[in-house]
Amino acid sequence: MSSAATLADVLYADKWQALVSEKDWVQLVHSVAAGDQRALHALYERTHRIVFTLAARLTSTRNNAEERTLGVFHGVWRRASRYDAGKETVVGWIMNQARSKSDTAVERQAEDARVKQSDRPPASLQQRLAQRIIAETGAELVLLPPQRWVEPEWKEVAPGISCKLLANDTERQRVSMLVRLSPRVDYPSHRHAGVEQLHLLHGELMIDDRKLYPGDYNRADPGTVDNRVWSETGCTCVLIASTRDQLR
Repeated sequence: MSSAATLADVLYADKWQALVSEKDWVQLVHSVAAGDQRALHALYERTHRIVFTLAARLTSTRNNAEERTLGVFHGVWRRASRYDAGKETVVGWIMNQARSKSDTAVERQAEDARVKQSDRPPASLQQRLAQRIIAETGAELVLLPPQRWVEPEWKEVAPGISCKLLANDTERQRVSMLVRLSPRVDYPSHRHAGVEQLHLLHGELMIDDRKLYPGDYNRADPGTVDNRVWSETGCTCVLIASTRDQLR
């Protein structure tokens, strides 16, 4: 992986970008802004697992994680008209809403000590979301269509490094994806061509001299360099990055 010139060279060597498009995600947000409940539930199907996982890392109980997840998608419904595709990807926008409430190290420690969280929220949560919207708007319940979202598959792009591509924005040359590192594996050092956002879901991750734990967030500005990114334990993160990142 480190021999490639850019992140795009690694991800798109076999036309993988044809599988997903950021434009499809943006269109869903626009449809939500127009009052389309089905579009909201489509976004829920695509992202609720990673949202719930992050919420579980940021709260002390499963009930709190469920409530935060419910609040995130209710917020998507209410804020869709204000979404700016020029500023952030849809996945990034949703994940940032998931962490918009302040969390504390005490909450995370309490969760680690007392709660064994599942990474899959209950099926009833989607129905609770629908009922909240109905109560707020007075709209009729929209029957949900059969689930059409096909979960992307993991792809090993280098030994010990796998990616699950969620959305590719060819216009702005950025990507939203899940990245999984095996234990004691390094991600290539790289220079950021755009803003990079990372939400750590599982495991521990070192970025130079900073150690991240589940629930932590890291933002890197254009022009900065991550000299060493590695995980002793193995980890999984949501990563929004420029496909023009220079790998070193």
